[in-house]
Amino acid sequence: MVPPMSDSDTSAVRTSSPAPLPVILPQYTTAAMEQFECLAERCDDTCCRDWAVPISRDDLSAIKATMSSTEEGRQRLTRLVVIGNHGRTQNGPAQLRMNDAGACPMLENDNRCGLHSEFGEQALTTPCSVFPRTALALSDRVEVGGSLGCPEVARLTLLPDATPSVRPATKPMLPRAYVGKTISDVSGAPYTSHFLTVRGALLRCFQHDLALGTQFVLAADFAERLQPFFHAGTSEFQGARRSFSEQRLQAEIGHTESAQLHLALDRDLAGLKVSGAPVTAFVRSLLVDRKRLPHSAKYATLVDQVVASLGGASSGLRAAAAEPPSAEDSWESYAQRREALRERMGIRFDAPFRNYCHHFLMRNPYTDAGTLSDYLYKLGMQLGAVRLLTVGHPDLAARLAAAPNPTLDRAVFDAVVVHVVQTFTKAISHHPEYLEAAVVRSATSSGGISFGQHVLIAKFL
Repeated sequence: MVPPMSDSDTSAVRTSSPAPLPVILPQYTTAAMEQFECLAERCDDTCCRDWAVPISRDDLSAIKATMSSTEEGRQRLTRLVVIGNHGRTQNGPAQLRMNDAGACPMLENDNRCGLHSEFGEQALTTPCSVFPRTALALSDRVEVGGSLGCPEVARLTLLPDATPSVRPATKPMLPRAYVGKTISDVSGAPYTSHFLTVRGALLRCFQHDLALGTQFVLAADFAERLQPFFHAGTSEFQGARRSFSEQRLQAEIGHTESAQLHLALDRDLAGLKVSGAPVTAFVRSLLVDRKRLPHSAKYATLVDQVVASLGGASSGLRAAAAEPPSAEDSWESYAQRREALRERMGIRFDAPFRNYCHHFLMRNPYTDAGTLSDYLYKLGMQLGAVRLLTVGHPDLAARLAAAPNPTLDRAVFDAVVVHVVQTFTKAISHHPEYLEAAVVRSATSSGGISFGQHVLIAKFL
């Protein structure tokens, strides 16, 4: 497991360590997280497998104090915790030691935690106690979200028809005091102090009655218009320029709400004739190269199945020659299947991915990046990956080959989306630096993220 706020644990202001912090602010959350209950032994992909859990100094001291009280506890402690060189591992003083099967040694045969059963919740590390919950502290609230690496959180977040939204929690949402990220406007930095206003504008980009690609390019257009004056470290809000920049920000937000702009972007995107092969190649490379790092068999199987499924007309010949299908072949197969699914599923086809965007925008603050454009490119990469894995999934290919059945079509589609997003999230969360490196490589090779790159992603979607 990873720390509960680790997909990209950088922000304008962040905690100095993964240790819990006092939580005294009102808690806000989503409907999905209020409904969430751990499935424990009924979970089809337990968080006690395939994720390394870093242990903070406070957690390590607590575990030692609890488990060292008995001989059996001391033996379990030896099996459970590995101390890093000179008292530190890469992510903390220690981490949980996974066994040869990639599972926590405290995971019992019934998929329950033996440590929790024997010593109680207080013996767990903070990541183990809090996961899949996440906590983002703002000046007036703590927003409790969840990781889509948990199958149940993925199901509750992605499948409802209504998009996720943050509202006051009706009950305590965290099992212990914890904050993963903190965004403060104490410094008065405009990139941070306008956080809720700008995030709200981004969220509304994905609420309009538009196709997913148009929604994404609408957000990218907003980011492009803000780029000259609204970014990390901007000086455009200083002194006499402040009132003008404030008005400009509000004007750009208002323009983003314009129905005329929505129609124009939708028309222009539909009329743009470009191949999606470059995006297909990039996304496929992102997925395949991830297998060079430690990964689960579930992730490898998913990627291999989808790459083979989207191989194109000549995929059989290439497979025999041990050559990967061309990006153009894969793009053509993907585009044909995407349109078939859109026709078969109607508005339902975009709904889970729109929810995915809302979840991303709420869980990963845009202050993770220096500009909104860079931030949205990271969303676009991930959105493109889960879209490719979903459209290319062999279960959906088989469903499309069969006669239409609205009930069965939706059941298979929903199951595939949850499986894809949860598997992808778990693989990327385990190595968040991998995704960051991919963004940097893309920006470096292209001279910076451009609006054109966002448009290509939008056409791919």
